[in-house]
Amino acid sequence: MRTRRRGGPPLRPHRAATRAYLRDLPRGLGLRGAAEGHVASLPDLEGRPVSHPEFVDNLDGNTLDRALRTRLEHLLGTLREPPAVSIATGYFNPGGFARLADVLRRSSGVRLLLGAEPLPAARLPERRLGEPRGERYEKRLADEELDRAERKLRRDRDRLPFSVPSRAAVSELLDFLESGKIEVRRYEHRFLHGKAFLFSGKQGVLAGSSNFTLAGLTSNLELNLGQYQPGVVAKVEEWFGRLWDDARPYDLAAIYREQFAEHPPYLVYLRALWERYGSELEEEAGDSGRIRLTRFQTDGVFRAKRILDRYNGVLVADSVGLGKSFIAAEIFTEVIERNRQRALLIAPAQLRDGMWRQFRRRYQIGIEVVSFEQLADDKQLGQGEGTALASSIGDYSLVVIDEAHAFRNPDTKRARALRQLLRGDPPRKVLLLTATPVNNSLWDLYDLLAYFVGHDAVFADRGIPSLRERFRQADKEDPFSLSPDTLFDILDATTVRRTRHFVQRFYPNDNFRLEDGTEVTIRFPDPVVCSRGYDLDEVLPGFFDEFAEILDRADGRPKLTMARYWPTRYRRHGAPSARETALVGLIRSGLLKRFESSAQAFVRTVTKMVVAHDDFVRAVEAGVIPSSDSLAGLRETDSDEAWDELLQEGEPIEDDLDTDRLIEDVQSDRALLEHLRVRASVVRAENDPKLRLLVEELASIAAEAEREGITESDTRNRRKVLVFSYFGDTVEWILEHLQAVIDSDLRLDCYRDRIAGVRGRDSLEGVTRTDAVFGFAPQSTEAPPGKAADNYDILVTTDVLAEGMNLQQCGRIINYDLPWNPMRLVQRHGRIDRIGSPHENVFLTCVFPDRQLEALLALEERIRTKLAKAAGSIGLDQIVIPGSAHSEHVFADDRDQIAALRDGNSSIFERGGEGVHAHSGEEYRQELRKGIERWGDRIQNLAWGVGSGFVGGTRTGYVFCARVFDRVFMRFVPEDPEEDIERDTLTCLSVLSCTEETPRELPEEFAEGAFGAWERARRDIYEEWMRATDPATLQPRIRPLFRTAANHVRLHPADGLSVEERDRVADALEAPWGIRQERRLREVFTAYQDDPGELTRRIAEVVVELGLQPWKPPEPLDPIEEDEISLVVWMGIRAERSW
Repeated sequence: MRTRRRGGPPLRPHRAATRAYLRDLPRGLGLRGAAEGHVASLPDLEGRPVSHPEFVDNLDGNTLDRALRTRLEHLLGTLREPPAVSIATGYFNPGGFARLADVLRRSSGVRLLLGAEPLPAARLPERRLGEPRGERYEKRLADEELDRAERKLRRDRDRLPFSVPSRAAVSELLDFLESGKIEVRRYEHRFLHGKAFLFSGKQGVLAGSSNFTLAGLTSNLELNLGQYQPGVVAKVEEWFGRLWDDARPYDLAAIYREQFAEHPPYLVYLRALWERYGSELEEEAGDSGRIRLTRFQTDGVFRAKRILDRYNGVLVADSVGLGKSFIAAEIFTEVIERNRQRALLIAPAQLRDGMWRQFRRRYQIGIEVVSFEQLADDKQLGQGEGTALASSIGDYSLVVIDEAHAFRNPDTKRARALRQLLRGDPPRKVLLLTATPVNNSLWDLYDLLAYFVGHDAVFADRGIPSLRERFRQADKEDPFSLSPDTLFDILDATTVRRTRHFVQRFYPNDNFRLEDGTEVTIRFPDPVVCSRGYDLDEVLPGFFDEFAEILDRADGRPKLTMARYWPTRYRRHGAPSARETALVGLIRSGLLKRFESSAQAFVRTVTKMVVAHDDFVRAVEAGVIPSSDSLAGLRETDSDEAWDELLQEGEPIEDDLDTDRLIEDVQSDRALLEHLRVRASVVRAENDPKLRLLVEELASIAAEAEREGITESDTRNRRKVLVFSYFGDTVEWILEHLQAVIDSDLRLDCYRDRIAGVRGRDSLEGVTRTDAVFGFAPQSTEAPPGKAADNYDILVTTDVLAEGMNLQQCGRIINYDLPWNPMRLVQRHGRIDRIGSPHENVFLTCVFPDRQLEALLALEERIRTKLAKAAGSIGLDQIVIPGSAHSEHVFADDRDQIAALRDGNSSIFERGGEGVHAHSGEEYRQELRKGIERWGDRIQNLAWGVGSGFVGGTRTGYVFCARVFDRVFMRFVPEDPEEDIERDTLTCLSVLSCTEETPRELPEEFAEGAFGAWERARRDIYEEWMRATDPATLQPRIRPLFRTAANHVRLHPADGLSVEERDRVADALEAPWGIRQERRLREVFTAYQDDPGELTRRIAEVVVELGLQPWKPPEPLDPIEEDEISLVVWMGIRAERSW
């Protein structure tokens, strides 16, 4: 078998091999018939030889290919010289050629005349005013039809099977077209309606309705007549000759040659991206809005609006500092000013009164803004007596939520209020803004999407029958990644996510306009990570080891039993509550973090716990057990607010509880906690090595600013420092010490009276949070008149200022606590690393307990491991526990990031907290935009079925991009047939990804393997499609309680509810709702089960309260044949190690 050189395309075999392949072709493809007719003469229907066929209608075996073959075989056997054949046809396809290939090859030559068939009268367009008349008008229509005919030639070529026999048949056609025995021309002057197959030497003509196609020769209902009278045949020859002379040469071979052309891998990669994103990019409009945006922000607006229109909501999760507020503003400005509708912006109070107030004033936007607290307290939403909402909730068309991750806990008061606000028919559109949609687990993201992704089965048409099950699968595989492969299709459909690294790569020369109108190129300061260490044991030798022994010993038997928070452990029968077990883990983790933060935070916390233990003993003696229900609403113990939620009151003592042993352990724990409190209380600020380190760092910063500052203002900005701590007690500890030290340390004299602190909503030292922020960075916060004085150079704060603040006038951050959750540092970093920063570098200092770091991390890991086991026993449907799911895996990632920060690695800030290999759909879209600029129409015009190959990555196999009508499928088929096929889009795109510089490497034997791999991929796509044709596979999994409730509502009337209203309620219940809705419904069932009518009424109220809507199941797909799956492009990838 002859093959092309190494790296060439599959296969152009010898003709003998081609004919052998043809016998193996499946029927119905039009590439099989040539091998079926090697006989000298075929009998007519009555058994007589038919060498002069006169009537052909393609019925009962009387086919045109049979008649033509019979005539040619007769002439080849009787004439001294083989005849030439002339063919006039409107259409051509390889199937038609294959039926006659062997006899045409034996002729003396072939003239193939192509033309445009006239349109049927019903399809003829009506001539419009100003258009040409007569022949010129007909010529224009003919040209249009010729273009359509050529597109059809290419479309038919693209739909040919990707198989060895099919490629062999096309190769034979190409060989013949390039052999010199056939000449092809196209008649372009006017329509060509006549079809004829003419034999030279006046040996006859078959003319009629059949085109030179498989269907025209074999299956269409046609009428063709044979004529053998020399005079008549001569006139036909004259007719054909006149058209032939007027026709132009046409390179038909070029159309089929494209399937065998060698293409660079990058072009094939771009074509796969075009299949996925091309139609979307074509819709991108150049319409600019009222707000001046950068190019990447404009692209983000288009994507966000597209998602809003389809799903009624969108999550904009661009990294910090990239201008999510501008994207939101462009969208809600269009809603307000162009659509004349109302929009509501919900934001943290400090952003409502700060950034958004200035934004609305600058752009004169009339959007209503309320804080999270105002929303939760508004009486329209049934949660309080507030009147912050200026309009009826039904009047709002769009709801925008800034820092939307604050709503990731669905059980909070603000989340319930938001659901009430969004409900309706149809529900209001919602735009969620957050740089950190995943803080503790992937379930944060799930809960955010749930605000607009109404049903668990909403992505059933994308092959995802259950959103919850897909998240559960993703959580198992990669529980702390924003973009695990299994969630790519969901995120790509619902989320706009770009990182700073993405903007720098794809928009390197993008510009934005400063307030003075100056156009400047986007640039970001370079992050510089500095690590500083101290000795935790210096002031209290041996204290950490003792504390670790008490808190959670390595042998798993800690001295601190946590009995006060774990009363069900003291049941005489039965297992302890898994919820309480998890609660204990959270408290242990919280104690550890407060211990590392500061002596003051630790002492104050332990003091509260000692008092709580005393209260607990008194409560038990009074017959009451304090409640642990607060766990259901708890997401973090890294903040003061979350910690305070742990102490709730209220459950009666179980009869089965061993209260004597419980009280004994509580009192023992109280003694241990009091011991720790007493020991830690001896620490004084002046002896604290961590505070001493902070003072030295500030002195160094002040000295450097003095050396490098150019002007007084520049020097002042260079010495500005944000000091972050997780805990308000530590903020006060730092603030009090620095104020004392600054008065006596001349190195810090520049900071005298220029230090402020922020803790929650509280004023510290008489300075409000608003005054502290405006006074610290009046330029970048655009402080209003009266608050524009530059008053502070040090701002000590909790994470209350880690979100939404434009503090880039400052260029330094000190993270005072160990970065237990590196994503918190990403949020903090975003306050100063923003577009428009005046600093070339921003400095992020992380403070580590050097000698004790590994011991601290190991202790936290042990605590998290136990927490994970508790989560596993509870089940994720019951509760989401922060940091617990697959704890070892999650914390291993955190430890890697902590180690990188300690080594001065800044990549976590470059990529917005995502891993180095993380991909988003935005990157692939932008890769395609860039490719279109360079490659243009070559991407779209690439022949289907072509492939390429390269060496790279760690996996060997084939990526296929296929189409079934308007649906795109991707598959990665490993070379090893024992390995499973990969169906995840991101997996396929990640393996397929390459660059313009990637060299083509496709050895012949590896190229041949693509055919077998495609058979596996095609079968897999077919099975997926056919599963979706069965309505049963598309039915959602509806929880039994919802079915029970629906049946109850239909069977039991209630006052004030009509039959139609009850039917609507029942329809809304029979949908794939989740555990949160089930809990609320179960409360009603429990309370009103004895009153059927009242229960019906209460169920209807719950449906309204939760905003439940009837679910419309996706339509089953229509069945297909396997050969209706067409291969667009493929790529062979060889892992580098395999060479």
